[in-house]
Amino acid sequence: MKNEENKLSKEENGSFREKMSLKFRKKLITNKTNTLLLVVCLIVIFIALNLWAQSKELSQIDVTENKIYSLTQTSKDELANLNKEINIYIYGLDENSSYVEFVKQYAAYNSNIKYEIVSIETNYEIVTKYDLNNLEYNAIVVACGEKDIILYPDYEFTSSEYVNGSYEDVDLTEECITNAILNVITDDPIKIYFTTGNGEYTTNEVSTLIALLEAQVYECEELNLLSVTEIPEDCDILTILQPASDISVDTAEVLKNYINKGGNVFLAMIKANPDENFENLQSVLDLYGVSIDYGVLYEGNSNNFLAYQQNYYPYILMPNFSSASDITSNLKNSGYTTVLPWAQKLTISNVEEENVVVSNQELIYTSNKCYPITEINNGFDPTGVEPGAFTIAGKFIREKTNPATEIEESTSITSNLIIIGNALFLADNDDNLLPTPISWQANANFALNCFADLAEQDNLITARKPSHVTTFTSTSKQDFIVKLIIFGVPVLIIIIGIIVWNVRRRKR
Repeated sequence: MKNEENKLSKEENGSFREKMSLKFRKKLITNKTNTLLLVVCLIVIFIALNLWAQSKELSQIDVTENKIYSLTQTSKDELANLNKEINIYIYGLDENSSYVEFVKQYAAYNSNIKYEIVSIETNYEIVTKYDLNNLEYNAIVVACGEKDIILYPDYEFTSSEYVNGSYEDVDLTEECITNAILNVITDDPIKIYFTTGNGEYTTNEVSTLIALLEAQVYECEELNLLSVTEIPEDCDILTILQPASDISVDTAEVLKNYINKGGNVFLAMIKANPDENFENLQSVLDLYGVSIDYGVLYEGNSNNFLAYQQNYYPYILMPNFSSASDITSNLKNSGYTTVLPWAQKLTISNVEEENVVVSNQELIYTSNKCYPITEINNGFDPTGVEPGAFTIAGKFIREKTNPATEIEESTSITSNLIIIGNALFLADNDDNLLPTPISWQANANFALNCFADLAEQDNLITARKPSHVTTFTSTSKQDFIVKLIIFGVPVLIIIIGIIVWNVRRRKR
């Protein structure tokens, strides 16, 4: 009797929290029916919360080091003011696809972007409109009004780059989708013509470059210079890659007319034959005051040439990016550079043409210990050759002013040229010394920046995310700590619980 009175006295004098705890245990824990109801309620709440979360399509948390599954701030900035309705149709993929999850982020970020998973059974009209049922691949259609672009995730959303001695997979999902959206909301697509007729690289020989450009939603097409009397009006960039022979006099006049009308040119080549002076092509380059010199640049600075598989290649350059141009300033800070086998230097001269002003920007240059070797037949011997720093790639801006007349005011026409004393770095394959050159270091990014600059497409993004998964390898000490936390702490809590339960039981 005395023990019961002491017990009641303790209960009455206890804190509010202790009273509530005791009341809860008496009414719920000690009662089997109430305990069962409590467990059922908790399970129902858990299921309800999961169903609610799924219905809200809450954003997933991206814990990858490179934020592979998250929109970059660049995409968000470009899409922040989007006021046109964008429809994204997904064919051949289900809700669990990582590509679908990524598309959902666009829809969540801007309400003008809507997505829909389509099939022939549920969306016959859409599937037949874009002829999706005849495709061999999964597809994502980005449409705005009457404009649309079809993307193929299976082979357009991944690429590879050679970095630090190995090939690294690169995820292009965001780059492709964002640039597709930007392209369909613009009125005129960017058209790039690749010249043929003089032994240039064909689009098959630079298919990786073509795929990357098309991923940025440019339209690419070949143009045989031997069969045209003028460059098509829809040509935004005329691209000449590694011509094996000189152009004709007539073709040179066609190119000059194109340039004088404000056309833009991308030229990359190596002069492989000292007897081939490319006289007619040079007459075109004279409009900008630049030429590519025969020979090979041989680097004397070990930081600026390739060391690969314990071998050294001073004639495979890893030159410097200029910080003075928008094309290369961001690449300079990336820690990577271009890899250029058999590079040649540019020579710049004055353009003495009435009403014409030419300015230039250096893009890529060597160290000041580089040797321009012209006697290649004697090997790469720099003896007697004066070293220096040389320009390998540059942008040239030609501005021609037409004086005012009695009828018209003065006008100005600007033409841009990007010229590179190397074309091998853009190729799919080389002579096995540098396999898949375009995939090495920043070769692809540099080329894409050049085309974006010539196209005045500053809004096109380059979101190239390394898609490898970084794994954690623990030391023996770290492994012991992890196991202690996983197994030791719960066991310790159980033991403490048993001890506390026994102590309280004895006090009753």
